[in-house]
Amino acid sequence: MYDRVYNGRTINFEASGGLIHSSLVMQDFETDSYWAIMTGEAIAGSYKGTKLIELPVGRKRQWRDWVAEHPETLVLSIGGMEDSRDSYGDYFSSAEGFRGDRATDRRLKPKAPIFAFRRDGQSYALAHHTVEGGGVFDVGSGQVFLYRPERSPMFHSTVAYYVAFGVQRQDGQWIHPLSGCTFDEEVESFTGSIGCPQLVSGFDTFWYNWSLNNPATILLGER
Repeated sequence: MYDRVYNGRTINFEASGGLIHSSLVMQDFETDSYWAIMTGEAIAGSYKGTKLIELPVGRKRQWRDWVAEHPETLVLSIGGMEDSRDSYGDYFSSAEGFRGDRATDRRLKPKAPIFAFRRDGQSYALAHHTVEGGGVFDVGSGQVFLYRPERSPMFHSTVAYYVAFGVQRQDGQWIHPLSGCTFDEEVESFTGSIGCPQLVSGFDTFWYNWSLNNPATILLGER
């Protein structure tokens, strides 16, 4: 997710109808600039070459989980009918990407589900299976702590936190020793008074989609 406020100006976006390596390109109303969603960079228009600010928010949820928490949710329909078609069934069951796209970087399978993020100008990615139950990884001068529940479905969001001085596993619980904050696996966040690790923005996506748009990605957690 990106901040809509850029250089003190609120920008309104819509889908441009274009794709880059199967990734959406957005278009803004104010300047008619085009923005690649997988890099956050304007690729055409008056803002060309500049980047939006990523926000560490936004969680993917399956409908069954959302409606259990928000049973009064209204569903957009056309003529009172809900769309029950499985429009993406063939896409998710296929080994290939959208319209046959495949990763040229073979370190992971093209459709391997990953969490990807950027830190200090460098792109990183981890396969979902490497962070089930939690994991700590070195990133530049610090570390990131990432968590997914064991055997969680692909659509479940990965949570990521930046930590300058590590997170440790103690007595079956993830703890940030410097602040004393502990990770609550039920709500998937750190709890404590002050100094808890800060959320990191990123994407849950497929390897082919991310790696084609970010070819210099460092792959963490794989041997």
